[in-house]
Amino acid sequence: MPNEKDKLETCLELIRNNNILVLSTQGEPYPLSSLMTYASSDDASEIYMISRKNSNKWKNIEKNPQVSLLIDDRDGKLEKRQGEIKALTITGIHTPVSSISERADIIELISQKNSNIADLFSGPECEIIRIKAESFQLLDGPDKAFIRTKLKGKPLNGFTS
Repeated sequence: MPNEKDKLETCLELIRNNNILVLSTQGEPYPLSSLMTYASSDDASEIYMISRKNSNKWKNIEKNPQVSLLIDDRDGKLEKRQGEIKALTITGIHTPVSSISERADIIELISQKNSNIADLFSGPECEIIRIKAESFQLLDGPDKAFIRTKLKGKPLNGFTS
């Protein structure tokens, strides 16, 4: 049976090994979920996406920076291996990117991971959504759950079991 450190590594691998997620924001009068392409920091503690400034998701984040993300590994498992699907819910907070060089680095990272839509990432109408992970909930199949809340000020890779 996996220990807490193994489960945390599974969470980080799901983040690093995928590039599609569901972003949920709180809007008025209801929440909004959006299918998004993304990239992550090397330690997987930050998730980066691009949005147009006039989109509902961006307007929601400006009003309430707390979001939820869902990443799963269902590709190739839907038909015969449904019980093996892992789904990771990440709660986090949007932190604006203020540095021009940091913005360029993040756009390059997203472009490398999502080259087929990289040309959509340029222009003044686009903004970076940077989510700093605060907690994880991992579902490993239909009945095994793992919840790990990030302690304030401690990096995710600083967890010990």
